[in-house]
Amino acid sequence: MAMPALTLPGISWPLPATVGHIAVTTPAITGHFQAGAGTDATVECQLVEAGKFRNGAARQWCRAHQCYWGVKADLAQLAATGRRQCKLQGEAMGYVLYPEVFDPASHHASSLTLGEDGLLHLQARADAGGALLARTARALAIDCASLPGLFHPSILQINITPPAVAAYVRALREAVPLGCSDCRRCGHPHLDLGEFAVEPHRRHYCGNCGHDGTHSRQAMVSNPLQRLREYALRTPQRWRQWF
Repeated sequence: MAMPALTLPGISWPLPATVGHIAVTTPAITGHFQAGAGTDATVECQLVEAGKFRNGAARQWCRAHQCYWGVKADLAQLAATGRRQCKLQGEAMGYVLYPEVFDPASHHASSLTLGEDGLLHLQARADAGGALLARTARALAIDCASLPGLFHPSILQINITPPAVAAYVRALREAVPLGCSDCRRCGHPHLDLGEFAVEPHRRHYCGNCGHDGTHSRQAMVSNPLQRLREYALRTPQRWRQWF
């Protein structure tokens, strides 16, 4: 007998990707997660309309796996199986269940660093009573409800995932020009991964809607963690260290 599906809080991310999507607006994704954390999750596609290919054919974008759908191979699979799935549907995904959701507005003396162990280390003092919060985690979320104007109003949280942190820390160490480009179509912040995380460029593909026509004024690497860093520098009473 099949076990009933459970709804659990979690964060997931594609393992091989050059574009990421860490700005959360939807309450849930569907997939199979074998443990509390790992790199063996399978997640169902989240396809959204994404304009057209250069040949004029309609295309869609998979938010879960970060790739386009709509080429001949995709259409052939749809005709054969009746299922609309992107080419990376079967790829393993990284994930963490029950992640820490950190509210920066209710804490002070906060510090977030990446340890030699590859884990995130968060320390902060709660405004109410000054209790110490100390967490070590593979991934965590920043609550955006208390950060008005920092990101698009629809964004609930920013998920700080291992690929996003690795790309960001590498860009900081190599003194790559950093910024945060918002999609011209949907307003979501863009995340560069892989080779795009160390090669400044002006054209940015959106991980939320697949729009590929947003250009920054100057060549840079885009990462939403940079905007959070700028916020941390503006609020030293709240933040002591941000990577």
